[in-house]
Amino acid sequence: MTKLQIPSPVRKWTALKLEYLDYYLQAYVIATKQSREKHYIDAFAGCGDCSIIETGYQIEGSPWRALSTIPSFTQYYFVEKEEDLASHLRVKIFEKDLTHAHVYTGDCNEVIPRLILPKIPKNVPSFTFLDPPGVQINWQTVRSLASHRTNMKMELLILYPYDMAIARLFPIALKNPAVYNTLTRFYGNEKWIEELEDSLEAEETAKQRRERFIQLYLNNLKDLGYCHVEPYGPLYSGHRPLYYVIFASDHAIGAKIMRDVWGKTRFIPGELGYKPVRRPQV
Repeated sequence: MTKLQIPSPVRKWTALKLEYLDYYLQAYVIATKQSREKHYIDAFAGCGDCSIIETGYQIEGSPWRALSTIPSFTQYYFVEKEEDLASHLRVKIFEKDLTHAHVYTGDCNEVIPRLILPKIPKNVPSFTFLDPPGVQINWQTVRSLASHRTNMKMELLILYPYDMAIARLFPIALKNPAVYNTLTRFYGNEKWIEELEDSLEAEETAKQRRERFIQLYLNNLKDLGYCHVEPYGPLYSGHRPLYYVIFASDHAIGAKIMRDVWGKTRFIPGELGYKPVRRPQV
């Protein structure tokens, strides 16, 4: 077994994704500052500390970016499957006396519906960051998040790993029951296999197939009742597309803010033009 590294080594494209997240979360807490509560879930939190592989720059992971917003969320819920990473984050949160931040070790598909959602009031703003390394998110988890609130749905920001995971699984999915079942859990039903068979029959290009399967996931989110479902990307490694980030919200203002955040060129630490997110003065 490969020993986990702390800080977690990440590529430039991950650092860029964190910048987009950071800008949106800061805008989100300002837009919802009149709400008496707001809650944040990070389903793949990691250890909280990262190092950019290409440059060696030390950067903050998604937990610290969320915890840096001004004003802060009322409660934070961080889920990490690997015990060593979760323990590192838990210790640092304890050292900083952040009593409103909670770390859970385990599979987010089990932890979120069983341990976290019961703690979140159904009538307050809430935001979930789903940033898996592959196809680890079950559709039932997305459905549970979407159905939790009684008025406007919980906002979701989801990494959709088409080129980095899904497309690579297609060639073996029909021969490997485990992979077939994983993709079925990911999409929530077997509609994906119908789309794949149609794509193969039509001899679609890689780009056409990518667009087909992005649309499938977008349609699934719309079927949950979201008013605004928008993809951003793809994010690239060199010239190779890796994934999209999909935003789902019931709030028109949230959708407008997200479009503004992703509509601007962002830089990462160490690059010319980098500027950290501006926070209000306390």
